[in-house]
Amino acid sequence: MPPLPSPTPSSTPSPPPPRAEPESARLRFGRRLRHWREARGLSQTELGRLLGYHNSLISRVENARRWPPPGMPARADELLLACGELADLWQTVRQERERLGDLAAATRPPLATGAAPPDAATVEVLAHLLAGYRAAAGRIGGEELAAVLEHHARTLAGRPHAAPQESPAAARSLAAQYAELAGWAHFEGERRTRALSWYATGLEWARATGDQATAAALLTRQSTLHWWRGDPATALALAEAARTAAPPLAGLRAWVAVALAHAHALAGETPQVRRTLADARRLTAAALRSGDPTPWSARADLVLAVAHGTCHRDLAVRTGGTARSRTAHAHTAAARLEAALRLLDPAAHPRDHALVSARLAGAHALAGRPDAARALLARLPPHTTGRTARERRRAEEWLNS
Repeated sequence: MPPLPSPTPSSTPSPPPPRAEPESARLRFGRRLRHWREARGLSQTELGRLLGYHNSLISRVENARRWPPPGMPARADELLLACGELADLWQTVRQERERLGDLAAATRPPLATGAAPPDAATVEVLAHLLAGYRAAAGRIGGEELAAVLEHHARTLAGRPHAAPQESPAAARSLAAQYAELAGWAHFEGERRTRALSWYATGLEWARATGDQATAAALLTRQSTLHWWRGDPATALALAEAARTAAPPLAGLRAWVAVALAHAHALAGETPQVRRTLADARRLTAAALRSGDPTPWSARADLVLAVAHGTCHRDLAVRTGGTARSRTAHAHTAAARLEAALRLLDPAAHPRDHALVSARLAGAHALAGRPDAARALLARLPPHTTGRTARERRRAEEWLNS
């Protein structure tokens, strides 16, 4: 058999190799988590036990079938001696998740307002669960609860196959309360667009059912978010709207007064801050005497101390007074936040403890106590996220200014 002829050059160029799709951040994180786990000789079950998760979750994260929980990357990085790689990757994963979440929110069809709500038994169960979710959010933060809170809010808002004879008012009112907590969960994770979307949706549901208390709470949440964004005018307008909407419940009105104080502090208005903080103290005392629970329940002393400290911290930054006046505000802020920190058990409330510590570090920096500020920052977890990370950055900026 004669040999095959040699191929002749073709005038048609060969097609370029297919372009590889960029690897998703979630896939890359899972692959590197598996690498470090295996490098340390751990099984998925062993790693899950050490981190406090079921082995099935470790498997799903490694195979990019679910997002890593917010607290997991930093703990895994420290445990596996990953030299910061997993913690750094988490920032990219988080950005990817927020981008996809915003895209999903933008393309999701609106909720059907005419759909019937779930049956009364489901509403009762979800009402009991809400208290548990609030307690859990206070201990572990809201980021890990956002998805389930959103699911329950949509369930309560209406589904097409529910019993048509049920009245929608109770379910829609409870949906508004879930929307408030879902918005706060996104706020905790610095997903402000999603937070505002849920606050606005919850406000619509609350107003539709005449639930003034939840409407006022949602307006207060919106005010706090705009305070956090550095927009005193919008924060003040929303807090004033909350005060107008709030029913005569001393505890709720105390919460609104705190939001007013934050807005006035951001505007550098010292007299108004003093007045609204005094209102908050007075209303909280009245709520506790009458048995009307404040939104922060047994932690009223802590929340008021944090509010006082934070307002004076903002006044130290925003006031146009003398240097002596600014320093006095910073010293008051540090004293109040130190008192708040003493009320916090770091084992029971690690997230709140880290947040207040970072805020206190900023107050010390503004008060001219750099050593105290650096000592607090050094004791923070190495890879903070959400609001704590932002407070940390601000404290570091004031230290270096």
